[in-house]
Amino acid sequence: MFDPTRRSFLQRGAIGLAAVGVSGLVLRSDAQPTQQVSRDSADRVLIQMGPAPREPAAPKGELRKVIPQPYGPFYRPGAPFRGKLSLPGEPGTTFILSGRVWAFDTKRPLPGAVLDFWHVDMQEKYSNGVTDFRNRGRLVSSETGLYELESIRPIPYRPDPAGSFWRCAHYHLLAVAPGYKPLITEIHFHGDPHKNDPMYRSENAIAVEQQKVNGTSFETGVFDVVLEPAS
Repeated sequence: MFDPTRRSFLQRGAIGLAAVGVSGLVLRSDAQPTQQVSRDSADRVLIQMGPAPREPAAPKGELRKVIPQPYGPFYRPGAPFRGKLSLPGEPGTTFILSGRVWAFDTKRPLPGAVLDFWHVDMQEKYSNGVTDFRNRGRLVSSETGLYELESIRPIPYRPDPAGSFWRCAHYHLLAVAPGYKPLITEIHFHGDPHKNDPMYRSENAIAVEQQKVNGTSFETGVFDVVLEPAS
């Protein structure tokens, strides 16, 4: 989510530059020209915008592998990269899903993993993933393996609207990272009334917490992604 402090800083900076004007920007007489950087990979320069974040410790005990599950028939490639999957005004309970991506072999966070999520709406429908990407999106784990998305909480649904079989509520997830096996799975919820669904996995279920900020109610849950090495 966007940092209001950073936005305020950018706004103040823009106002300050406007007040100074182009003529107020003067190069010092003793300034030296910027040195050319070699394109040779051995001479590349690392630009660091601040102190490196502290790498978090692995969870207590052994990292637990995530139970893989199939794509299902509603996966579509090419979802947009964004942290908010649902459109403004999308019916449903706002849900913040977050967690961290871990490497099973090193027990360290995995930066740069691409996480692809998709789920149903409140009408038990998936968007078509061609002209409509509601409730679909991809994001990239941070330098400490973190991810966070905002959407709505998916609901149980019937694959056959006229049938009696219910799928449990779930987020679909496809996670990929260089050097690691792709993970296809589902994220379920504790206490789901349809956990008799054969696809339901308690190991993949998350606890839900009720939150309220500035009069706005929403729910949150945490799911850590653990990827296994490719070989």
